[in-house]
Amino acid sequence: MQALDTAFCLSVSEAVCQQKDTHSFCLSLAQTLSKHADISQLELFVVSGSENGWHLLTAMKNQDIHVHVPAIVFSKESSTSAEQINTWLAADKRIDILGSNHLLIDLSVRGDTFGCLAIRFSQPLDASLYSTLTMLSTFIASSLDGHLQHDALAHEKSNHDLTLKKWHLEVCSQKGLLEQLHILHKISMRLWHAHSLDNMLHTAVYECIHALDFDRMAIFLVNNRTGILRGTYGTDINGVVTNEQWYSTAIEEHYHAKKTLDRRQHITINEGTPLYHANKEVGVGWNATISLWDSDQAIGWIACDNLLTGTPLKSYHSELLKLLGVTMSQHLIQRHAQDDLKALNQSLEHRVAERTAQLENANKRLNQISREDSLTQVPNRRMLDEKLEEEWRRARRYHMPLSMLIIDIDHFKQYNDKYGHALGDLCLMKVATALSKVERRAGALFARFGGEEFVYLLPGCDSESASAIAQRALNAVRKLKIMHETSPVSPFVTISIGGKTTIPDRASNQQQLFIDADVALYEAKSSGKDCAFVL
Repeated sequence: MQALDTAFCLSVSEAVCQQKDTHSFCLSLAQTLSKHADISQLELFVVSGSENGWHLLTAMKNQDIHVHVPAIVFSKESSTSAEQINTWLAADKRIDILGSNHLLIDLSVRGDTFGCLAIRFSQPLDASLYSTLTMLSTFIASSLDGHLQHDALAHEKSNHDLTLKKWHLEVCSQKGLLEQLHILHKISMRLWHAHSLDNMLHTAVYECIHALDFDRMAIFLVNNRTGILRGTYGTDINGVVTNEQWYSTAIEEHYHAKKTLDRRQHITINEGTPLYHANKEVGVGWNATISLWDSDQAIGWIACDNLLTGTPLKSYHSELLKLLGVTMSQHLIQRHAQDDLKALNQSLEHRVAERTAQLENANKRLNQISREDSLTQVPNRRMLDEKLEEEWRRARRYHMPLSMLIIDIDHFKQYNDKYGHALGDLCLMKVATALSKVERRAGALFARFGGEEFVYLLPGCDSESASAIAQRALNAVRKLKIMHETSPVSPFVTISIGGKTTIPDRASNQQQLFIDADVALYEAKSSGKDCAFVL
């Protein structure tokens, strides 16, 4: 009979409690049990999967231990069957001894069974050991549940991080496409003012390689009557725009052009392909062929590649190059039919505007979920509103004071008029950085309210403390010594502060706190600015 006593349980506890993860926990459990008891076989099962079926987590036979993290589907070769476990659990037994030496231990937390430990001993067991085994099962269940919960949380976090990364990449891609579409639209406007076909083709090549995300570009025109493909303008191997009207060849002899036109493809993109100049291979990278059409008739094609910088192909390149093809087709057609060009250009502007609207909406959604002011890197109005709602409820519940300070940069419009908006933004950032360091107590929030206004939300802070904080804020900005030559208050940038302290009750509301603090700010400004007034 096995010596399964309290000392045995403590030795198991001491061995496995220091384990950091599920794998080491299971391995240590099997090793410790086999070391202190004559065990011939051990199996640890957990409920897992969408159907809550039994899965094998650990198996030991003849000192050979196998740990499966995550748990594997229940093995038919196991000495303990799923049906046997389910039947035993249905009998509402936490511990059972089968056949004198086969022990089943229920692993449950808060009354819910999530696992089962099956142990086969070399010698018969005494049923009087139930109390000791119950203590062992409770410890194993709580420890294993903690590790499994940690694993599940880590897995969920990993999935969340991956999803967030993909979402971030998609947003970045959309921003990149939006910028490129704006540039393409500007290029299109310049092409409208070209005084000739030759000037338009030169302008198109020059503007595109200097503004869009590719290195080289060449435009070829097709004479459908003769089947001849001739060059116009392109870039050499150094990225310099050159006149390539000397180049001509039959469409049948140009593989990329013929393939694109025969298949009526608007665009073909190849990665890791040889790149050519004057029919000679000059490198390897990605290239794109964009066909130009007038209704059902091919009028030319554009070639682009990344020979110079090796810039990788971006996710939006395909859409961008399609729109480039549409743009060039429209301008080529305009030289032959002004009315047709007008209709095509309206279509292009509509598509650009539609895509721009989509990306702007995506950016708005991004801004809506952002809780930080992009310029000053301090919490924004949205976070302030959320924090105020939370602290208001807490202050009303515990009858605690809640203070608010509204800060306004004095004569900031004159500062912008004098120094420009770029330095105005820099001023806002410096002031925000200084003010964010004034009050660091737990629960306090410093946020940008809008424009040149900032707010301190001070939970548990009475009027006297709020006044002291306001004075520190005034001094913090004064110490910056940011020149403000047009200010009648001081040669340096100053602030005015209005504050209000209240103890929320059912008769008061958050809006009134804002109003009272704003009234106090008005009093501070009426008193000559560069001062604080706290009600």
